[in-house]
Amino acid sequence: MFPLYDEKTKKGIPFVTIALVVFNLYFFFISFSDPDFYFNNYAFSFRDLFNGSLYTILTSMFLHGSILHLLGNMLFLWVFGRNIESKIGSFKFIVFYLLCGIISVLAYALMEDRGNALIGASGAISGVLGAYLILFPRNKIRAVVPIIVFWTTASIPAFVFIIIWFVIQLLSLGSDDMVAYSSHIGGFIAGMLLIKKFVKR
Repeated sequence: MFPLYDEKTKKGIPFVTIALVVFNLYFFFISFSDPDFYFNNYAFSFRDLFNGSLYTILTSMFLHGSILHLLGNMLFLWVFGRNIESKIGSFKFIVFYLLCGIISVLAYALMEDRGNALIGASGAISGVLGAYLILFPRNKIRAVVPIIVFWTTASIPAFVFIIIWFVIQLLSLGSDDMVAYSSHIGGFIAGMLLIKKFVKR
């Protein structure tokens, strides 16, 4: 399933969500000027926890391996990030996003093959989905869904969409398709547990 938009998006300009999309696009295109340099120096690997390269925990969130990888992540960020930013405020949202991303990277370091590098914003975005499940479970998500042998669009309650997404991550854990499912799971759980700390009282 692919989300298209939230049918109940809050008003206002989501400055941080827009900025994150722009930064990810920017770093994607500059990384292709010298991909070996950027991936060797800014992707995260387990050894970075001990060799003084902890900055890769953050820089890896802004690198993507392909245009489809990038666009898929930015679509999820755009659909789910705007309402979270509107709910907790722009400053808190960027702190929340980065914190979920950091936890997702550490989850990957604990659970995955320690010889593989990690790139992508999906861990942090998974935290956004976890927060969405807590704050906006009844919102309707317009999504592209498969029906047997063709695709169609449907309005799906956010909690249904997100739970299906999370179950897929759990079932895919340990597969060798080069997707960091443990990062998704770690970020998602972090988002669920942390979001109430960021909500305005």
